[in-house]
Amino acid sequence: MADEIGDGGLFVERTILDKLVSEVRHFHNRDFLKAAMAVCALAAVADDEVKLSEHYRINAILAKEPALLALDSKKAIDTLYVYVNALQTDWSSAAEVLYKKVRRMAGNHKRARTLMRVAYLVIAADGEVNHKEREEFGRICDMLSLDPREVFPEQAS
Repeated sequence: MADEIGDGGLFVERTILDKLVSEVRHFHNRDFLKAAMAVCALAAVADDEVKLSEHYRINAILAKEPALLALDSKKAIDTLYVYVNALQTDWSSAAEVLYKKVRRMAGNHKRARTLMRVAYLVIAADGEVNHKEREEFGRICDMLSLDPREVFPEQAS
């Protein structure tokens, strides 16, 4: 087939293949983005208030996490606000939906561990970790089949 379409055809095939790889990576990362924003929302709302320090920490995570860098940070923040608003409006229904997004990452240890670290960074953003935040952190770790002490040594199993 390469003989029939010439060298330009190989270039086109390579370009299409590159785009396909990029699109697959984007869709794969989109699920991770939703899980990461779910973790951020759950962790931020755990103590019944979303502090400015938590917002700053979430923005820092979006700016530095390699799996999220390729994605639109505005979309990520918009997604986060939708999740936070849903939790503040109807915690039980919203939490159920967000926990499903988190559980999807349980089969990938590296991504699960990254989400666990994200949760810890958000709950620790203000320098204080209360019992509600500890409970939510433990719940997220359980969903991800991880030991919370990997990141948060003081956390009871």
